[in-house]
Amino acid sequence: MENYLYFRSNATLSEDDDNANGSNVYPLSSFKGMEATDNTTFTMFFEQKHNSFSGHDDAVFGINDQVVVTIATANNHKAVMEELTRHFANSSDHFIVVADDHAGEYLASDIASVGNFTVAANHA
Repeated sequence: MENYLYFRSNATLSEDDDNANGSNVYPLSSFKGMEATDNTTFTMFFEQKHNSFSGHDDAVFGINDQVVVTIATANNHKAVMEELTRHFANSSDHFIVVADDHAGEYLASDIASVGNFTVAANHA
């Protein structure tokens, strides 16, 4: 059975209703990697969840969905990335909460919040 990664960037319960500020779930198999983007953030990349492609000429081909994660300790990216990948590799839980700003629940001890999501729009 597939494992899924959960992210929630909005701390207000009533505003959990859009892909830029609400909840997002990605299958772990769509995870492409991570990279540091400044001293206290890194970006996680995923295959697009809204599009399938018939060929390389599709307008949004190759554009990944992104989740920006904020860490509490500057330049601690390696430790957080290592902790996340260890959890991903060893989890038997099929619903893995990576970051939930509403509940204050974070998979890695130094995650402070979810910055934002970039979800590629549907492409006809």
